[in-house]
Amino acid sequence: MARTQQEIFDAIQASRAADPVLARLNSTSATALHRLWAFITAFALHLHEVIFDRHKADVETALARAKPGTAAWYADQALLFQAGDTLVADDDGIHYAAGSTGAKIITRAAAIENELTGKLFIKVAKNGPVAGTLAALSNAELTQVRGYFDRKGFAGVRKEIVSRAADKLRVEAKIYYDPLIDVPALQLQVQASLRSYLAALEFNGLIYLAKIQDYLQAVPGVKDVQMVAVTARAGAGAPTLISRVYETQAGYIVEDDAAGSTLVDTLTYLPYGSAIN
Repeated sequence: MARTQQEIFDAIQASRAADPVLARLNSTSATALHRLWAFITAFALHLHEVIFDRHKADVETALARAKPGTAAWYADQALLFQAGDTLVADDDGIHYAAGSTGAKIITRAAAIENELTGKLFIKVAKNGPVAGTLAALSNAELTQVRGYFDRKGFAGVRKEIVSRAADKLRVEAKIYYDPLIDVPALQLQVQASLRSYLAALEFNGLIYLAKIQDYLQAVPGVKDVQMVAVTARAGAGAPTLISRVYETQAGYIVEDDAAGSTLVDTLTYLPYGSAIN
C-alpha cells in the first residue's frame, strides 16, 4: 500500500538525522534546500507507489475475471450470450463466429458457488419493458442460455441457471412525522426513498433491514420510524420475514404490488410528539 507523502518525507528526515555526515543539515526552515529536495523526492516516490498500487489492483482484477472456470468468469460469459447465434470451437476456444449479430439480451448476471454442495448457481435477467427495470428471460431464451453453457462451460461443473421475476418486498412500518409538514407530500417522498433503495441495489445484492429503516428516516420531516414487519417473497412462495438480511431469489427485488401489500397500504403515518403510540 502506498505511503503518504508525509510518511515518506518523515522517513527521509529520520535517515538524514541518523547519518553523521548529513546530520549537520538541521535547519527547520521550510525553504532549506535539503528540506525542499526531501519534499520533492517524497512527492515523486508517493506518486510512484500510488501508480504501482493501481496497476496491481487492475492486474489482480483482470486475472480474477479472466481465469476460466471461476464464478466471476461464468457471470461474465453469461453477459456475452447472443440469442440465436451458434458457437464455434477452434484454436481460439469456444466462441461466436466473427460477424454474429444475435442480441446480447442478458444485462445482469451473478454466479455463486455453494461450497457445501459444490453446485454453481447462475442468476440472469434482462432489461424490463420500462427503462431502469429488469425482467426474467422467457422459457425459450433460458433454454438457449442453458445450451450455451452446456457447450461453453467446463466438464464436471454442476450448475443451475435461473431467470426469475423480481422478488417482492412488503414493508410494514409506522412513520412518525413532524406535524407541521404536508402529509401527502411526505408520503410520496417516503415511497420514492424506498424505491430508490431497491433500484440502487447491485444485481444479486442483499436487502438489509437496517438500510430500509435508514432510507425511511432520511426523508426530511420523518422524526422516527418503527419497523413492524418486513417480508419478501419469491414468485408464489410464502413470504419470508426479514430479521436482518435477505438474499433475493431472482437477483433483484421490487415493491410488493399485491392488494393490501403496497407501500400505500402498509405504511402508517402518525404525528410525532402528540402521544406515545
